[in-house]
Parts: sequence; C-alpha cells; structure tokens
Amino acid sequence: MSLVKEFSDVEVLLNSFNSLGVDCFFGSDAQEFMVSKDSNVRYYQMMHEQAAVHAADGYARATGRPGVALLTSAFGVTNGITGIATAFSDSVPVVIIVGQIKQDSLNKEALQEINISGLTMAITKHSFKINVYGFNEVLMKALTIAADGRPGPVLIELTTDTDVKDFPTQRHSPTKVNQINLDKSIKAAKDLIENARKPVLFIGGGVIASGAAHELREFVERSRIPVVSSLLGIGSMQAGNPLYLGMLGMHGTFAANKAVHHADLLICIGVRFSDRVTGRISGFSPKSKKIHVDIDPAEINKIITVDLPIVSDAKEFILNIKHPLDYQQINRNVEIWTNEVVEWNRTVPRFDKSNSLLKPQTVIRLLSDDSNQDTVVVTDVGQHQIWTAHHYAFTQPRTLITSGGLGTMGYGLPAAIGAAAANPGKTVICVSGDGSFQMNLQELITIVKYQLPIKIAILNNGYLGMVRQWQELFYQGRYSAVKMISPEFAQLAQAYGVEGFKAMTEEEAREIIAKGFQRTGPVLMEFNIIEEENVYPMVPPNQNNHQTILSR
Repeated sequence: MSLVKEFSDVEVLLNSFNSLGVDCFFGSDAQEFMVSKDSNVRYYQMMHEQAAVHAADGYARATGRPGVALLTSAFGVTNGITGIATAFSDSVPVVIIVGQIKQDSLNKEALQEINISGLTMAITKHSFKINVYGFNEVLMKALTIAADGRPGPVLIELTTDTDVKDFPTQRHSPTKVNQINLDKSIKAAKDLIENARKPVLFIGGGVIASGAAHELREFVERSRIPVVSSLLGIGSMQAGNPLYLGMLGMHGTFAANKAVHHADLLICIGVRFSDRVTGRISGFSPKSKKIHVDIDPAEINKIITVDLPIVSDAKEFILNIKHPLDYQQINRNVEIWTNEVVEWNRTVPRFDKSNSLLKPQTVIRLLSDDSNQDTVVVTDVGQHQIWTAHHYAFTQPRTLITSGGLGTMGYGLPAAIGAAAANPGKTVICVSGDGSFQMNLQELITIVKYQLPIKIAILNNGYLGMVRQWQELFYQGRYSAVKMISPEFAQLAQAYGVEGFKAMTEEEAREIIAKGFQRTGPVLMEFNIIEEENVYPMVPPNQNNHQTILSR
C-alpha cells in the first residue's frame, strides 16, 4: 500500500518529522512529490526497499540519531526485512514506518495482505499499530525507544482504520540502572583494576553508541592499559595510538589476540562476545578475571561467564570508574606489561610478500592517506571489509560504518547514501567487492540523482573472496560457486552518470584515487587486485585465538 495514495493528509507525517527533529527520511515509493520545496525535511527516494532501510541505518550510525525509513506494505516489508535484521543485529536505532491494508480486509487473502508485526517481531525492539492521526505521539515514542538503552529498530504500522486507538502490548522496557548496585560494582572494578598486572580493555560498538570515545581515550591515557576492539568498536581509539593493539578475534591482529590470551584482567565494555571475537569459548582469555559492562543485562553471562557483571551505559561506567582510581598504582603495576605488548606486531602478515601488481592492502592505505580524519568509510562484507579494518587509519568514532552481526552483503552503497545524507558535503568512501556491490548496484542512480559526494572503491578479485579463502584453507582448494562474473564496473558507472576509473597497478591506483578525491560529485574507482589474496591473520574455526594462521 502506498502511504501517499492511502493517506490524504500526508502533511501530518511531515509536520511530525519537522516538530520532532527528523531532518531526512528514506523510502522507495513515489512519495517525493509530497515534500514541498519549503520543507526542512529531505526525502531520499531509493530504488529498493532493502536499500531504503540500509540508508536509514547508515544515517543512524553516522549521527547516533534514529534513521527513518518508509516502506509500502507486503512486498515492501519483505524487501526491507534484511535491512531491519541488520540494524537489529548491530543495535542501530531505526524507525520503520509501513502501510497496512484495512483491518476488515485482513485474513481474506486481500491484495498485499501480510502479517507485518508477525514477520518483524523477532527483529524489532518494539512495534506500534495506529492510524495516521495518532502519528505524532507514536513517532515521538518510537524515536525515544529506538535510541533508549540498547538501541534498535522500532516499527510503526499505519492503517486507514479510524477505530485503532490502543497501542499494542509494550515489548520494550526502558533500561534502569540500579545506582546502589552500580556503586558497589564500581568499587569492585576499582579493586580489580588497581591490582591487575596484565589488564586489557576490550571495547565494542557500545562505546561508540554511548558516545564514550572521548572518555575512553582519557581513561587509557591516564591508566596506560592496552586496548583491543571488536570490528564495531573501531574508531573509539585512534589507530596510531601505541596502546591500541587493533581488532580482536578471527581476523584480529597478532598483538590483540596475544594480549587477550595472556591477560589477567579483561575489562569488556559494550561488547557481546560474538563467535568471530572469542574463537573457542573454553580457550578465550583463559587466565583472566573478566569485567563485563553492558547496557543490556541479557548480554551478560550469555556467552562468556564473567567475574564482575555491570549493567550500565558505557559512558556512565567510564565516567564513574575513572575518578576514584589510583593511577600511580596502576601505572606501576602495568608498566612491564604495557611496555611488552606495545612492541608486539600489530601489522598484518604477507602484506609485503604478495607478488601482485596491485595489492588490496595498498589500495586501502592509499585511500586512507588521501582522505582526512572526518571522512566516513562505509564497507560491504567480505575480504575488503577486513582489509579496511586493518589498513585504514581510523581516528574518530562513527567514521567506520559496516555490517557486523548479520554480515549483510549489499549493505555498503545504500548505507553510504545514508551517511552522505547525514553529513552534507562531507566525503564518504564506500569500499566494496565485486560480489557485494552487485547486490544493490541499482542505487548508483540514486547517488547521481542527489549528486552525493560518494567515492566508491571496488576491489575486484573475480571471486566471492572470503568464501573462496575458506574453501582454499579448509577444503583443500576445492572451489565451488565462488568464481564471479562481473561487468566492467567503471563503464557501468558511466552508464549511470557516475565518473568511472579503473586501475591495474599501484601507480594507476594512486592516479585514479587522486582524481577521484578532486571531483565534487560521485566517483567509482575499480581496482583489479590479485585474485587469490587472503585475509590474514586468520583463526581457524573452533580454535583458540592464539592459534593463528599467519600465511599460506
């Protein structure tokens, strides 16, 4: 159902957006004409509903404010499911507004009939069903719920029925931190931190979601405790800080994995201990006592048993813990440990051993060198995602936008559109692979339509690279369904109206990156990289993180 067709008073929606600070929203329906030229609200019409939700997700990750997407009913909702699940998996505040057919048509096999709340219940934080005239109040609640506590997607189901008055049963309960318990936990954490000899801070996306990067950096500077991060925690610490050891886990750095394995205290803030981080559970940081700080009590002791559970917002915890600590005692205790771990190798093996004309790692470093610290980098999912995490020098929070928990291919380009909408005039880089990019490449026309300054970098290796790597390493190179057939991306971009460049060598890569960054509009840069370059380090499945494959 088109929201425009079904609701004559569409100004209700726009007025609500204006009054509640929603400055832009995303959809794929022909709603563009309903936004007047005088409105402060911008509408981005995408080519596909999945892309619309990913764009709202990218907006939310870039700003910390809820992104808003409008979907049609039935097929619009099912097309958007992947985007909603992606946001739910990574705790991203998104509000999805969908149309529904009349109640008296439900369960009668009516056109575009579907059980929207039933389909989305498992991947939304809360849902409402209302008519449009209760919209302002519900939108205000939805925006609050999406961002409150552990962020997540909220669904608003609009119907033309006039007798829908009640909200559905609340599934969301605001997170309330017990201050007395928190004070006790802070004291216990203080004792553990002050007496540890080999502490490590493990930070995740919760640190960025809570806006705690500045406080974290102050705490690390004073305590001199080494830091590792999850993929979604990248940007909380400056990449060049000697105390930042890099990403932890399956594709983590040697330094990060070794430090966590030998730590006697692991201070985990805003993390959920995914399997890509822990490796074999029984072998994860086996010698350490563990403090786990998370706003969601359901995450604590769910996967890793911890010694000190603390239900708290990450920023609130850091603010509470950093003042009472005896930093002189901590510095004395950790001096030998810190001096040792900062000397461990944080680079990635095999980078200098490749014989290819164009190394993917080189491309990422060139992109990093030619951009500034405020540039937002959005990736798809695959080998290019990990190369970006390792080789791009992130210095600010909310400058890496990527799908973590769901690993959604096709996420990059639409999420980059959302990031560009959130930061008008700021350069946005979309790093993708030849596999991921073809899943939502129709949105090239969207960046042309709105002339968004997105620089697309496609690492083309002719394979579904990460799957091929697993087949090489664990299935004796018996490749199956991983060889890609792709168009000439630079020529395809030109057909859409995007400037397209192609590089085969490092010299050509330097040249086209320089050209691309000089352009004010959208640019696509295709890099033909070595076909069978692998991502290293890599921890084999069901192994401990210190059992790392460093090269072929």
